[in-house]
Amino acid sequence: MAGLKRAASGRVTPDCKKAHSKSVKQVQLFWYSIATLRQINNGPPPLTHGQTIKRILVLDGDMVSALTIARSLAARHYVVDTASPKAAPLVAYSNAVNANYRYPDPLVDETAFLEWLLKHLDQEKYELVIPVTERSLVPLAKHRSVFSHARMAMADDESLELVLDKAATFALAERIGVSAPQSFYISDIDELATLQPQLRFPVVVKPSHSVSAGSEGYSKRNVSYANNDHELRQQCRACLRHSSVILQSYFRGLGAGVELIAKQGEILYAFQHLRLHEVPLTGGGSSFRMSTELEPALLDAATRLIREIHWTGVAMVEFKWNPETKEYCLMEINGRFWGSLPLAVAAGADFPAMQAELSLTGKVGAYPAYRRGMYCRNLPSDVMWHEMVLRSQSDEITQVPSFGSVLKDFSKVLSPKHHFDTQCLRDPLPGLIEINRLLANYGRRLRDTLAENLFTVSQRLLWRNGTVRERLRASKTILFICYGNINRSALAQSLMVARLPTTWNLDVLSAGFHVEEQRPADPRMVQVAAANGADLTQSRSRMVDKQMLTESDIIFVMEREHRNRLVALDPTVASKTFSLGACLTGLQRPHAEIADPYNKSETVYRACFDDVQRAVARIAEELNVHHVGH
Repeated sequence: MAGLKRAASGRVTPDCKKAHSKSVKQVQLFWYSIATLRQINNGPPPLTHGQTIKRILVLDGDMVSALTIARSLAARHYVVDTASPKAAPLVAYSNAVNANYRYPDPLVDETAFLEWLLKHLDQEKYELVIPVTERSLVPLAKHRSVFSHARMAMADDESLELVLDKAATFALAERIGVSAPQSFYISDIDELATLQPQLRFPVVVKPSHSVSAGSEGYSKRNVSYANNDHELRQQCRACLRHSSVILQSYFRGLGAGVELIAKQGEILYAFQHLRLHEVPLTGGGSSFRMSTELEPALLDAATRLIREIHWTGVAMVEFKWNPETKEYCLMEINGRFWGSLPLAVAAGADFPAMQAELSLTGKVGAYPAYRRGMYCRNLPSDVMWHEMVLRSQSDEITQVPSFGSVLKDFSKVLSPKHHFDTQCLRDPLPGLIEINRLLANYGRRLRDTLAENLFTVSQRLLWRNGTVRERLRASKTILFICYGNINRSALAQSLMVARLPTTWNLDVLSAGFHVEEQRPADPRMVQVAAANGADLTQSRSRMVDKQMLTESDIIFVMEREHRNRLVALDPTVASKTFSLGACLTGLQRPHAEIADPYNKSETVYRACFDDVQRAVARIAEELNVHHVGH
């Protein structure tokens, strides 16, 4: 695949030319002027006599940490190229980047990615290649010998395998006395039954490998939490498709990371941060964090782990830490650059420069101590965090902060110690593009919300004013539609048929948009239906087609999008297609949609069953009025 090189007259790839409108250039000039007036752009260290400019390729360029790496290295006079599987990543708009390229997604096609990189490294000469995430790191480590001619910023195979395999990491921690959660390991769902008596909810469900190889390529799986036996079994099944599973006891505490760079197991520089906001609220990547003093117990644990695995390069040792009791638990070791890297660099811990120096010269020079009490915020993620806070309630895992706490954290934006991951006066365009995309995303969501509300109001009116009733009176064939035809529409068909007297000449059908036909009903819905006296064992899915739509006198859909797709397929069905859920009202029914329960909790399946059952009962009432009248 050919790379997308930057135009000679600018710094942006062809994917990003639209960004160079006159108005954006004016905004960029304005920010550069502000930076100059405030004297914040002091520039990189000057080139020393005889120093040559080195060229570095940063992979996974669609990650914010890749932008931070590019900015750091460019400030030290490296020529930085970036590459990623995404079109127009934010890093491509950065004035720190010389050229941006696009490659096949390693998670989808590992071979194509490796072939692209081999060809690219033959065409373009680099002193160093930096993989930023496991997405590129894992296949490169697996095929390290193929790239023996290229210098890669990654640890040796033995060290890398110890941090990529979480089970091996926890076994090591236990052996050297580093505190870790009680862990159980399973590779088959049948092993779960023997472990369940020993487990205490909530249970943390972790894949042994975050990125794992399978018959269909690489896959990525995140940590999840189970509050009961059903959720535990469900999440284990999903996780076991890709890797073995680690089940851990839940440790309540703050997320803390000790970031470091080491050589042969000896730490050369260390930094610590605390996670103030995590997305999701149950625990995940940080959207807002603070640099702190190195906690002796955490630094000691990290030091012992790094020394034991003879680590060389950057890494983050992640903990849960209770600042009151000083207790901690090891969460994982990230053997690559981490998501909160912008905070470290903003605080003066220039890990990208250190990694480049270590990889190219074998040593790391003297770097100043980092600044404590610095804050850094990922704007899109933190907006999402605030939205989650507004929508969530506290439970065993999620502790929703108070309004005062949220306001206090928000006020940090006004502090001179506050930074953003992407927004930067010296390199404003990526930050402006990110804000534009954030606004565009919320604009789309607002339009969708308004459209959904309008759809709900109009559909409920059709039920109230008798339009649906009149259509039913004239109908000989009823068609229920959902996406897969293995849950909602299949259930509606079964419940409707069970309610109809055998003397009624009324056909009841169901179908969906999924291309695979003859699939049985979802086993979980089969169980819920059976518990309520309904039988779905004979149900088999069908794909909707134009003939089916033509022959149906009335059609009920579960979502607005279903109606839109049907009308796109055959515009004539608009007048006879209605929302099934629009007949349900009340405080718990703000919208007409009957939500898809697929692969969700048993509670969601039961709620779906209740909604469909009530809606079908309403249809039966309308039909009964008609037949009684005759």
